[in-house]
Amino acid sequence: MDRFDLETEIQNVWHTKDDLDAVTERIMEDTTFMTEDQISNVLIGLSELHETRMCKLWKVFETIVHDKGFNNE
Repeated sequence: MDRFDLETEIQNVWHTKDDLDAVTERIMEDTTFMTEDQISNVLIGLSELHETRMCKLWKVFETIVHDKGFNNE
């Protein structure tokens, strides 16, 4: 793993914002309304997805720090 992998994972974490924007748009603008249960399930799923992305990002970060230290390549 290298700094490019780290950059990729940082960018992936930003997808959570895009996911939240998509859900917000559906809630606010879709003519078929989501129930409270559906909204709760979507938000719980997004929370878990964000946690998964953060764990992956942290793993890459730890690997880079452990393998290469803080030196530039």
